[in-house]
Amino acid sequence: MKNAWYLVCESSMRWLISVALLLTYAQAQSSASGVTFAKAETIPSPVLYPTSMAAGDLSVGGEVGFGVVGNEEPGLCASFGVPKNPSPTLAPWNCSGFAGDAPVQVVFADVNLDGNMDAVATDADLPLVTVGLGNGKGQFRPDAGLYAQCGYATEAVAVADINGDGIPDIVATVLGVANNPSCLAIFLGEGKGKFSKAQEISSGGSTPFSVAIGDLNHDGIPDLVIGNYGLPFYGDYGDVAVLLGNGDGTFQKPRHFAGLRDPFQVILVDLNGDGNLDIAAVANDQAVVWIALGKGDGTFYPGNSYPAGDEPISIITADFNGDGIPDLAVANYVNPKPCYVSVLLGNGDGAFQKPTHYSVGVSPQQIVTAHFTGDGKPDIATINGGDSTISILLNTTQFPTKKP
Repeated sequence: MKNAWYLVCESSMRWLISVALLLTYAQAQSSASGVTFAKAETIPSPVLYPTSMAAGDLSVGGEVGFGVVGNEEPGLCASFGVPKNPSPTLAPWNCSGFAGDAPVQVVFADVNLDGNMDAVATDADLPLVTVGLGNGKGQFRPDAGLYAQCGYATEAVAVADINGDGIPDIVATVLGVANNPSCLAIFLGEGKGKFSKAQEISSGGSTPFSVAIGDLNHDGIPDLVIGNYGLPFYGDYGDVAVLLGNGDGTFQKPRHFAGLRDPFQVILVDLNGDGNLDIAAVANDQAVVWIALGKGDGTFYPGNSYPAGDEPISIITADFNGDGIPDLAVANYVNPKPCYVSVLLGNGDGAFQKPTHYSVGVSPQQIVTAHFTGDGKPDIATINGGDSTISILLNTTQFPTKKP
């Protein structure tokens, strides 16, 4: 029979073993939650002072290609660029006259449903959206010039089926001045890459610099979130506006959510795993990411801010460390050096850890993510307006081993 002293020792030993196992587990989780990237490879941009870059499968072959525009030069340059360890290599750039005179932003989407990625771009000189149809070989032919009437230039663009007919539509933000209000221009798709004339509605504010599309209230209809930068000279410091969709390509009146001054870019993602889309936004005059968790009915809880480095100007989301939780990365538009991007690991509850910084070219203006090397890990690329370069950060994180 075990005596009392033996039982006490046995109990203490079990407790110590339990504590050791918990500490080991915690250390393993901490190690697994880290993120690392290889030293950035920085290469010349095909255009002077690039303003936007898109990444996607341009050849329907699973390899990530790039498209780059800059508002100092007309057209778009595309490459079947596939970075490889230890040094990224890009195929020769194929530059065309597509994308208007002063393209600001470019996105890839299959707008004519032929299986090839097409390019859609905004313009800094005109209230214009240009559409270039892709041929699956990294080439784009100009197909449509879509004009709005409510402003002087287009800034941001997004593509989605907003009226439920199975055909992609285009939503663009249009910039105005104090006596010529900004607006949203909606071009409904008619099939085969053709679009209707612009339907123009209020962006809910001034100087709409970004647009995100998602179903905020679970009715199966896409809604809009707009980052209205405002007109600070006139005391208008902007806000985030939500426009709930009606399902026919029209939208309800904007609802305003304050908390972030001069929002520059907004994205939508479920950050806390509750099935509701949340807002993540940056403003380049504030060193934070602003998070507003969604309630699932088109409204949001009061926002929280998390450090994101100096002058965050562009934001993306991906699971950078393989823990199943969305993370964030931002381009920090700083100049002079050191120039960097910041990665914020998510905790799974909508909160974020302190940022880790990774050096890139001068004044990174936009950040994108994709699986550049085919290893299943999201990598990062930036376009850098300060030295007309592209920086590529390959993800070297040791992802957790998946259980069989």
